[in-house]
Amino acid sequence: MPPKIAVVTGANSGIGFETAKELAAQDYYVVMVCRNLNKAARSAQIITQQTGAAVDIMQADLASFASIHNFAQNYLNRYDRLDILINNAGLYSDSPQQTEDGYELTMGVNFLGTYLLTRLLLPALLKTEKSRIVNIASRAGFYGKINLAKPFHGPHGFRGYSASKLAQIWFTISLAEELKDKGILVNAVSPGRGATNIWRGESLMMKIVRPFMLRSAQSAAECAKTGLYVALAPEDEITTGLTFEKSKPLPYNQRCLDYQPRQQLMQLAQDIIQG
Repeated sequence: MPPKIAVVTGANSGIGFETAKELAAQDYYVVMVCRNLNKAARSAQIITQQTGAAVDIMQADLASFASIHNFAQNYLNRYDRLDILINNAGLYSDSPQQTEDGYELTMGVNFLGTYLLTRLLLPALLKTEKSRIVNIASRAGFYGKINLAKPFHGPHGFRGYSASKLAQIWFTISLAEELKDKGILVNAVSPGRGATNIWRGESLMMKIVRPFMLRSAQSAAECAKTGLYVALAPEDEITTGLTFEKSKPLPYNQRCLDYQPRQQLMQLAQDIIQG
């Protein structure tokens, strides 16, 4: 059994790939969790060539509860520990789309899929001393609005994206509170605007916005730095329940700190994954 294991979702490209590569270079045995195994295999080969480290690849589609359950069961059958969980996989949907389970795609993948995967991997995290969970969120979450009457059937585009990132921040705060006495640190990261696949899309708005966004975008490797800092920093430098940007905690605004809607959303998500 490898001495240190890190799981990175969405690890075949962009921030996830750069994160997986650096963790492999830091002597973690990295499990790359990807939707497309062919792309994952090519990315894994590059990581091994550049770092000399072996990595594992496992399939999961965060738009499918069945796929997430299948991955988690396979992981827990294969490994008995988990030191670092990097919830990186996410998307921006610029058109109305749904997950396999009938939820708006952006919220379904970025929040519900991440929520379910994290919950299912908690047994391995709890078995591992000083484990960490890092959620790749966004400063956009500070401006998100969630209609709690129908939080998982809301808008797409930027409104849907910012709502999903607020949900990730709320999840980070709630899970940190829940696990504070269990030895697991839970934090979120705003990686900054990156030159990644997040800006793909066929809508007129995306075609207009994309060139301006990419003009000032950082490299994926640069965007990965804060998540890596939160995952690897010494214990005396990191607390729990925060959102970091450029390796420093961001002060939460009132929207992030609203207790009642946060608790309500977490309960709605829990009700969904319990069927």
